[in-house]
Amino acid sequence: MGIRIVIDSTSDVTKDIIEKHNLIMVPLTVNFEDGCYLDKVELTTDEFFDKLKKSQKLPTTSQASPAAFAEVFKKILDEGDEVLGIFIGSELSGTYESAVMAKEMIGDNRIHIIDSRSACLGTFSLIVKAVEMVEENNDIKEIVETLERVKHKVEIVAAIDTLKYLEKGGRLSKTQAIAGTLLNIKPIITIKDSKVSIVDKVRGNNNVLKWIDTWISTNNFKLSDKTVFLFHARAENRIDALREIVVDKYGVKNIIQSEVGPVIGTHTGPGVIAIGFLND
Repeated sequence: MGIRIVIDSTSDVTKDIIEKHNLIMVPLTVNFEDGCYLDKVELTTDEFFDKLKKSQKLPTTSQASPAAFAEVFKKILDEGDEVLGIFIGSELSGTYESAVMAKEMIGDNRIHIIDSRSACLGTFSLIVKAVEMVEENNDIKEIVETLERVKHKVEIVAAIDTLKYLEKGGRLSKTQAIAGTLLNIKPIITIKDSKVSIVDKVRGNNNVLKWIDTWISTNNFKLSDKTVFLFHARAENRIDALREIVVDKYGVKNIIQSEVGPVIGTHTGPGVIAIGFLND
């Protein structure tokens, strides 16, 4: 009996990792005025940001349904494998709750559900840990116990480039957004225990890179034995500059670089850069 890992689209796991490790991705939905699209299935990341730029109204997002999870879980069980589901933090989306409901509907203890308490590259870091443990032939009990222990050790910071989408989403007033834009303010956010918070505000993108460099060194994070996740949304030059810092200065063991997808991009807008890792 094997272990199949099920994820949702908000973790923004790269296509090659999904294919290489036989992961199953259940998509959330992005709702524009002209229709609803399954994340990464009916709407690519490039298509999403093109539509976002043209849209007057901020799109909304919808969680994956219990039925969608039940269908996937049943197929895995019917094939004789166990299910290990790792999903976006329960206070950030109802997706985790949908997965729990699907498990209860099926009523099978071979389904194991993890609330990552994180999102995007934070959840991705736990998925990579799970993949490594599955490939090392750890049993499901040990994998679940490890993930529950280390999920509180995920470190993430992200720099928001434009305040436009925070204003559209009601997180900033129009006055705050205008003032912040004039001052070239870049909020630095983090996700801890399923909550998003602003940890600082800096002026200009050069200071964003300096802030992240200082954050790594001040916290004495040792990156030489870690996989570091670097994410961006149409900000390749800046994420490359950040990559250069973490490689040259901190000797990172491994880097996974990717793009923020449609669901997370709805809330951050384009231009965001982020770094994350499992500090275990």
